[in-house]
Amino acid sequence: MPAVTQNRSRPPRDLREDQKVLANTTDRLYRMPIGDFLRRRPEAQTCQACGSPLPHGAVFCPSCGVRADDPQAEPLHIVDRTTGLFNDRFVRPVLEDELARAHRYQRNLGVLLIEANGSLATEETLKTMAAALAGTVRDVDTPGVLGRTPPQLLAILPDTDVAGTAHAANRVLAAVNDALKPQGGQAAVGLVCVRPGQRVRAGAVIESASRSLRSGRPEMMGKPA
Repeated sequence: MPAVTQNRSRPPRDLREDQKVLANTTDRLYRMPIGDFLRRRPEAQTCQACGSPLPHGAVFCPSCGVRADDPQAEPLHIVDRTTGLFNDRFVRPVLEDELARAHRYQRNLGVLLIEANGSLATEETLKTMAAALAGTVRDVDTPGVLGRTPPQLLAILPDTDVAGTAHAANRVLAAVNDALKPQGGQAAVGLVCVRPGQRVRAGAVIESASRSLRSGRPEMMGKPA
Protein backbone atom coordinates (compact mmCIF):
# COMPACT_ATOMS: atom_id res chain seq x y z
CA MET A 1 0.00 0.00 0.00
CA PRO A 2 1.64 3.31 -1.01
CA ALA A 3 2.58 5.64 1.80
CA VAL A 4 0.44 8.68 2.22
CA THR A 5 2.50 11.86 1.93
CA GLN A 6 1.51 14.81 4.00
CA ASN A 7 1.34 18.28 2.59
CA ARG A 8 4.21 20.06 4.26
CA SER A 9 3.98 23.27 2.25
CA ARG A 10 4.95 26.34 4.26
CA PRO A 11 2.13 28.66 5.28
CA PRO A 12 2.12 32.06 3.59
CA ARG A 13 4.37 34.61 5.27
CA ASP A 14 2.72 37.23 7.40
CA LEU A 15 2.89 40.57 5.60
CA ARG A 16 3.15 42.31 8.94
CA GLU A 17 6.32 40.36 9.75
CA ASP A 18 7.89 41.48 6.44
CA GLN A 19 6.99 45.08 7.18
CA LYS A 20 8.48 44.78 10.67
CA VAL A 21 11.78 43.42 9.28
CA LEU A 22 11.89 46.21 6.67
CA ALA A 23 11.24 48.86 9.31
CA ASN A 24 14.01 47.50 11.54
CA THR A 25 16.45 47.46 8.62
CA THR A 26 15.55 51.02 7.64
CA ASP A 27 16.00 52.22 11.22
CA ARG A 28 19.44 50.61 11.44
CA LEU A 29 20.51 52.30 8.20
CA TYR A 30 19.21 55.66 9.43
CA ARG A 31 21.21 55.38 12.65
CA MET A 32 24.39 54.16 10.95
CA PRO A 33 27.22 56.73 11.15
CA ILE A 34 28.21 58.00 7.72
CA GLY A 35 31.77 56.79 8.24
CA ASP A 36 30.56 53.23 8.87
CA PHE A 37 28.33 53.42 5.81
CA LEU A 38 31.23 54.53 3.59
CA ARG A 39 33.41 51.70 4.84
CA ARG A 40 30.81 49.16 3.66
CA ARG A 41 32.20 48.98 0.13
CA PRO A 42 33.28 45.85 -1.74
CA GLU A 43 36.95 44.91 -1.41
CA ALA A 44 39.25 44.43 -4.42
CA GLN A 45 36.64 45.76 -6.86
CA THR A 46 37.19 49.52 -6.78
CA CYS A 47 40.10 51.59 -5.52
CA GLN A 48 39.45 52.81 -1.98
CA ALA A 49 41.34 56.02 -2.74
CA CYS A 50 40.01 57.24 -6.10
CA GLY A 51 37.02 54.98 -6.72
CA SER A 52 38.31 53.69 -10.07
CA PRO A 53 37.65 50.06 -11.10
CA LEU A 54 40.52 47.68 -10.29
CA PRO A 55 41.59 45.03 -12.82
CA HIS A 56 41.47 41.47 -11.50
CA GLY A 57 44.58 40.73 -9.46
CA ALA A 58 45.87 44.32 -9.54
CA VAL A 59 48.27 45.24 -6.73
CA PHE A 60 48.27 48.98 -7.45
CA CYS A 61 45.48 51.16 -8.78
CA PRO A 62 46.25 52.09 -12.42
CA SER A 63 44.62 55.51 -11.91
CA CYS A 64 46.16 56.85 -8.68
CA GLY A 65 48.90 54.34 -7.81
CA VAL A 66 47.60 53.49 -4.33
CA ARG A 67 47.97 49.85 -3.23
CA ALA A 68 44.70 47.97 -3.60
CA ASP A 69 45.05 46.42 -0.13
CA ASP A 70 46.31 49.53 1.70
CA PRO A 71 44.22 49.76 4.92
CA GLN A 72 45.22 53.41 5.36
CA ALA A 73 44.03 54.48 1.91
CA GLU A 74 41.76 57.51 2.05
CA PRO A 75 39.02 58.09 -0.54
CA LEU A 76 40.62 61.03 -2.36
CA HIS A 77 37.47 61.80 -4.35
CA ILE A 78 35.49 62.58 -1.20
CA VAL A 79 38.13 63.50 1.41
CA ASP A 80 39.90 66.84 1.78
CA ARG A 81 43.63 66.08 1.81
CA THR A 82 44.53 68.89 4.20
CA THR A 83 42.09 68.04 6.98
CA GLY A 84 41.00 64.44 6.43
CA LEU A 85 37.36 65.57 6.55
CA PHE A 86 34.88 65.21 3.71
CA ASN A 87 35.43 67.78 0.95
CA ASP A 88 32.86 70.27 -0.29
CA ARG A 89 31.99 68.15 -3.35
CA PHE A 90 30.86 65.35 -1.04
CA VAL A 91 29.51 67.12 2.04
CA ARG A 92 26.91 69.07 0.04
CA PRO A 93 25.25 65.90 -1.34
CA VAL A 94 25.43 64.38 2.16
CA LEU A 95 23.53 67.40 3.47
CA GLU A 96 20.94 66.97 0.70
CA ASP A 97 20.51 63.30 1.62
CA GLU A 98 20.22 64.06 5.34
CA LEU A 99 17.58 66.71 4.65
CA ALA A 100 15.55 64.23 2.61
CA ARG A 101 15.92 61.58 5.32
CA ALA A 102 14.93 63.98 8.09
CA HIS A 103 11.81 65.02 6.14
CA ARG A 104 10.85 61.44 5.36
CA TYR A 105 11.22 60.19 8.93
CA GLN A 106 9.92 63.42 10.49
CA ARG A 107 13.04 64.23 12.50
CA ASN A 108 14.82 67.52 13.13
CA LEU A 109 18.22 68.25 11.62
CA GLY A 110 20.85 70.66 12.94
CA VAL A 111 23.50 72.33 10.78
CA LEU A 112 26.55 74.33 11.92
CA LEU A 113 28.71 76.60 9.77
CA ILE A 114 32.08 77.46 11.35
CA GLU A 115 34.23 80.20 9.82
CA ALA A 116 37.62 81.57 10.88
CA ASN A 117 38.14 85.31 11.17
CA GLY A 118 41.32 87.22 10.46
CA SER A 119 44.17 86.76 8.01
CA LEU A 120 45.56 83.37 9.04
CA ALA A 121 47.35 80.80 6.92
CA THR A 122 44.53 78.91 5.24
CA GLU A 123 45.95 75.38 5.32
CA GLU A 124 47.15 75.50 8.93
CA THR A 125 43.91 77.13 10.08
CA LEU A 126 41.81 74.50 8.32
CA LYS A 127 43.80 71.69 9.93
CA THR A 128 43.46 73.21 13.38
CA MET A 129 39.74 73.86 13.01
CA ALA A 130 39.08 70.41 11.56
CA ALA A 131 40.85 68.64 14.42
CA ALA A 132 38.87 70.62 16.99
CA LEU A 133 35.56 70.01 15.19
CA ALA A 134 36.16 66.28 14.68
CA GLY A 135 37.02 65.90 18.36
CA THR A 136 33.81 67.61 19.48
CA VAL A 137 30.95 66.27 17.34
CA ARG A 138 29.23 62.91 17.83
CA ASP A 139 29.97 59.77 15.84
CA VAL A 140 26.65 60.12 14.01
CA ASP A 141 27.41 63.70 12.93
CA THR A 142 29.09 64.53 9.62
CA PRO A 143 31.81 67.22 9.55
CA GLY A 144 33.23 68.52 6.28
CA VAL A 145 35.13 71.33 4.58
CA LEU A 146 32.86 73.86 2.89
CA GLY A 147 35.34 76.57 1.86
CA ARG A 148 39.01 77.50 2.07
CA THR A 149 39.08 81.31 1.75
CA PRO A 150 37.97 82.08 4.36
CA PRO A 151 38.29 78.67 6.05
CA GLN A 152 34.77 77.25 6.49
CA LEU A 153 33.63 73.96 8.00
CA LEU A 154 30.17 72.40 8.02
CA ALA A 155 28.73 70.02 10.60
CA ILE A 156 25.53 68.05 9.95
CA LEU A 157 23.74 66.92 13.12
CA PRO A 158 20.99 64.32 12.53
CA ASP A 159 18.00 64.09 14.87
CA THR A 160 18.91 67.35 16.67
CA ASP A 161 16.44 70.05 17.70
CA VAL A 162 17.21 73.74 18.16
CA ALA A 163 18.30 73.30 21.79
CA GLY A 164 20.65 70.47 20.86
CA THR A 165 22.00 72.44 17.89
CA ALA A 166 22.70 75.46 20.11
CA HIS A 167 24.44 73.24 22.67
CA ALA A 168 26.59 71.70 19.94
CA ALA A 169 27.39 75.16 18.55
CA ASN A 170 28.64 76.35 21.94
CA ARG A 171 30.86 73.29 22.38
CA VAL A 172 32.26 73.47 18.85
CA LEU A 173 32.92 77.21 19.04
CA ALA A 174 34.72 76.88 22.37
CA ALA A 175 36.88 74.01 21.06
CA VAL A 176 37.77 75.78 17.79
CA ASN A 177 38.57 79.11 19.46
CA ASP A 178 40.74 77.36 22.03
CA ALA A 179 42.63 75.59 19.23
CA LEU A 180 43.09 78.83 17.24
CA LYS A 181 44.26 80.88 20.22
CA PRO A 182 48.01 80.18 19.71
CA GLN A 183 47.69 81.47 16.13
CA GLY A 184 45.87 84.59 17.27
CA GLY A 185 42.74 83.54 15.42
CA GLN A 186 39.09 83.35 16.28
CA ALA A 187 36.03 81.70 14.76
CA ALA A 188 32.32 82.40 14.47
CA VAL A 189 29.50 79.90 14.10
CA GLY A 190 26.13 79.98 12.38
CA LEU A 191 23.46 77.48 13.28
CA VAL A 192 20.30 76.29 11.58
CA CYS A 193 17.64 73.90 12.84
CA VAL A 194 15.55 72.34 10.06
CA ARG A 195 12.10 71.15 11.14
CA PRO A 196 10.72 68.18 9.22
CA GLY A 197 7.31 69.52 8.22
CA GLN A 198 8.62 70.98 4.95
CA ARG A 199 11.27 69.77 2.48
CA VAL A 200 14.14 72.24 2.08
CA ARG A 201 17.25 72.12 -0.10
CA ALA A 202 20.91 72.06 0.87
CA GLY A 203 21.75 75.36 -0.83
CA ALA A 204 19.05 77.21 1.09
CA VAL A 205 20.25 75.71 4.38
CA ILE A 206 23.85 76.81 3.75
CA GLU A 207 22.64 80.34 2.91
CA SER A 208 20.59 80.36 6.11
CA ALA A 209 23.62 79.20 8.13
CA SER A 210 25.67 82.00 6.58
CA ARG A 211 23.06 84.57 7.62
CA SER A 212 23.09 83.15 11.14
CA LEU A 213 26.87 83.42 11.24
CA ARG A 214 26.73 87.13 10.30
CA SER A 215 23.82 88.03 12.57
CA GLY A 216 24.71 85.88 15.56
CA ARG A 217 21.12 84.59 15.76
CA PRO A 218 19.95 81.01 15.11
CA GLU A 219 17.86 80.33 12.02
CA MET A 220 14.80 78.07 11.84
CA MET A 221 13.74 76.43 8.58
CA GLY A 222 10.89 74.17 7.55
CA LYS A 223 7.65 73.71 9.45
CA PRO A 224 6.82 71.75 12.61
CA ALA A 225 5.86 68.14 11.95
